[in-house]
Amino acid sequence: MTKSDEVQELISSNNDLRKQLNPVNEKYYSSLLIYVRTAGLFYDDYEVESKLLEILQDIIDAQNDGSSAEEYFGQAPTDTANQLTANFTKVSFRDRLKFFGGLFGITAIWTLIIQLNGQEQQLNLVPFILNGVFMLLLIFGAFWLIHQTIYSKIFEHKAIGFMSAWIVSILSVVVFTTIQFTKPANFNIPITINVIIVINSLIIIGSVIALFLIKAKWRPIMIAAGPMVWLIALSNIFKVCSPSNMNKPILIITAILSVLCCTWFIGCFWWNNRKRQ
Repeated sequence: MTKSDEVQELISSNNDLRKQLNPVNEKYYSSLLIYVRTAGLFYDDYEVESKLLEILQDIIDAQNDGSSAEEYFGQAPTDTANQLTANFTKVSFRDRLKFFGGLFGITAIWTLIIQLNGQEQQLNLVPFILNGVFMLLLIFGAFWLIHQTIYSKIFEHKAIGFMSAWIVSILSVVVFTTIQFTKPANFNIPITINVIIVINSLIIIGSVIALFLIKAKWRPIMIAAGPMVWLIALSNIFKVCSPSNMNKPILIITAILSVLCCTWFIGCFWWNNRKRQ
């Protein structure tokens, strides 16, 4: 069993044991869990989940003795959480490089299929770099924002939380869209129709294979993003292989199916987040 599998087992055990908590203790522990998990990207996952499971077991024991989680850990759970995170082991520099490499790899594939639409028949290197940097900033920013606001009273209101998520999502789409038009001519690389067909085909085949080979912790991302990747790649192939009068119908069908793919993407992340919490 790999360490990633062991982490998934700890998360599964955590989810099962949380069912024993009463509503008050569940709310207390859920906030503490999110606060700890969003403390940083580079803590050892196994150590984090082990500590969270220990805390949960302590709360269950206290609950069985007639005490609440707040009475057991105090009214300032952030103090307990900060003490924990201060002693967590950081992942190695090699693992951090693998994370950055994987992140830039994902954004590079996405940028590639966006540019391989057959309209310009060229690639530009600048969006590859900008998309990777922005995605990195977005992930770090999301972790920081959730970590800083989890105990904020104003964000307890569902309407405020939904509006904040909506604003961040819209701004992210605007930035990503703007990046796609940032294409200095000096960085253009001409490509042929055959290259467009071959690369799009390889992306589809590679993403399907990756579903079975990728580590368990990354699989939910692949499952969520897969349909959108396949849709755009197939659309790119159809556009360069079909007569020019078919471009408009292909774009309309792609747009409609993209909405469904976005719904699938959001639903997968919601479901996975619910399972983790």
